[in-house]
Amino acid sequence: MPRLRDILTQALEWTRPSDGQRMLLWAALVGVGGALATLAFREGLVALEGWLYGTREGLVQAAIGLVWWQRLLVPAVGGLLAGGVLLLAQRLPQGEGRDGDYMEAVVLGRGRLGTRHSLLRALSSACSVVSGGAIGREGPMVQLAALAGSWAGHWRDLPLPRRRLLVACGAAAGLTTAYNAPVAGALFIAEIVLQSLATDTLAPLLVAAVMAEVTLAVAGHATPLYLVRDVPTVGASATLACAVLGLLAGLAAPVYLGLLDAAKALFARWHAPLPLQLAAGGLVVGALSIRAPQVWGNGFSVVSSMLVSPWTWQALLAVLVFKLLAVAATTGSGAVGGIFTPTLFMGAVAGALFGLAMQAVAPGLLPLPAAIAIGMGALLAASTHAPLMSVLMIFEMTADYAVVVPLMLACVLAFSVSRLLRPASIYATSRAREAAVVPRLATAGALMRRESMTIQPGQPVAELESRFLAGRWRHTYVLDAQGRFLGAVALHDFTSFLKAPHDAAAPWPAVLLIADFPRLREDMPLWEVLDAFTRHPGERLPVVDGRGRLQGHVAKTDLVLMLREQLAVG
Repeated sequence: MPRLRDILTQALEWTRPSDGQRMLLWAALVGVGGALATLAFREGLVALEGWLYGTREGLVQAAIGLVWWQRLLVPAVGGLLAGGVLLLAQRLPQGEGRDGDYMEAVVLGRGRLGTRHSLLRALSSACSVVSGGAIGREGPMVQLAALAGSWAGHWRDLPLPRRRLLVACGAAAGLTTAYNAPVAGALFIAEIVLQSLATDTLAPLLVAAVMAEVTLAVAGHATPLYLVRDVPTVGASATLACAVLGLLAGLAAPVYLGLLDAAKALFARWHAPLPLQLAAGGLVVGALSIRAPQVWGNGFSVVSSMLVSPWTWQALLAVLVFKLLAVAATTGSGAVGGIFTPTLFMGAVAGALFGLAMQAVAPGLLPLPAAIAIGMGALLAASTHAPLMSVLMIFEMTADYAVVVPLMLACVLAFSVSRLLRPASIYATSRAREAAVVPRLATAGALMRRESMTIQPGQPVAELESRFLAGRWRHTYVLDAQGRFLGAVALHDFTSFLKAPHDAAAPWPAVLLIADFPRLREDMPLWEVLDAFTRHPGERLPVVDGRGRLQGHVAKTDLVLMLREQLAVG
């Protein structure tokens, strides 16, 4: 009978999901929820554009269908409305999760996003986007998808590293849905935000991204974002030409980012109310659109048209300059949105100009669609300082393997040159803010899990046995009637006791109690928590308050995740 009990205990231990496996399950659920939130926001924007302009062919076509004074005023009115909504979001109480852009929402604070704050920011972004603001819609998409991860982490009352990882999983799902690029979406969060490619971090992100892609397929949207037609394999000479394109992108990225910074600084010196600032940015976009309606929106339709039919170099240069000014005005005014898609647009136009130049020098050497795709990836790598993510992003968006080899070379060179000239990437501000926030969160209380396996003195042996069978725990915590922590019972000691004859209904023997079992305080700093684990071989340690009452426990895995985050920031 004891032997049968031991076999049953081992079988339950083997089949019961571990903490990492449960995390993968939650990542899958967050991936589905994040994808649904992203799809709902995108379809809502399309429906709103159709209602306002009578067309669903994109914002550029909507702008072309308007008379000049409508093109001028619509972005300004949209900016005014967006600023008003954003002002409401900023006036929410501090407890509502006053995070900034979606990058900060993924990694900052305690992994809890304010629902009203996120929804108001999404509404503000919708006002900017549908009125022609030159900004990406992926920002609010990722924010809403990350909100799904925040809800899951808050509902389960997970410790800080797990809550933040679930928010990151939601963001990966949002990026996957926005660009139909699951691997690149997961790597974007891992490489840029979390700055970790460790398995226990990357695996949940990949699971969330895959489930988001599955949700896209079920909804009928799993198609490449850009259609690249019949690009032949790029030869050795063309690959060397693409290296030149990568170097040029590395030189251009610091100028591009510097212009965006200058626009933000210019608007910051103008101490006008936020609605007026966003209206002014919209007015600039409206004025530019009188001459070039292609500046409306994130530029997706323009890039698609360049891939289908070539533009003249004069038209490309004009739209590049106008779009650059429009993006600077929109982002500088403080509009909520993403800079990712506009950066892809800039790279695509620059790649098209380079391709036309190559055709003039060496006709047939570098296909124009390949130059456009490689230009997108090179400028993205130079701006984000994430060459691996950029390569995978372009490959997944175009589904064209012919450009991968020259794309890899161009992205690495662009990244190297850009980082040499400008060490800070386009997302450096969010990481700097994280460095200021994380140290104050590094306590045992921030890592604590509430659910712990406990027993009281005098309870039957059978009750203690059921506790060990119910969880993957090596120790059961012993509490008195007031919830004070008295020590722990080790599974090894209890198993040895069960091998001898005993009465299952009798109280478990007090000799099994380890009274000097180590414990943590809620306010114990991270380095002391680490020191306690170096002296304790187990996976968990109890956390007690000032009166010695058990509050929860800290898992060693969560400690490792928190340390990894702090090392990434440092």
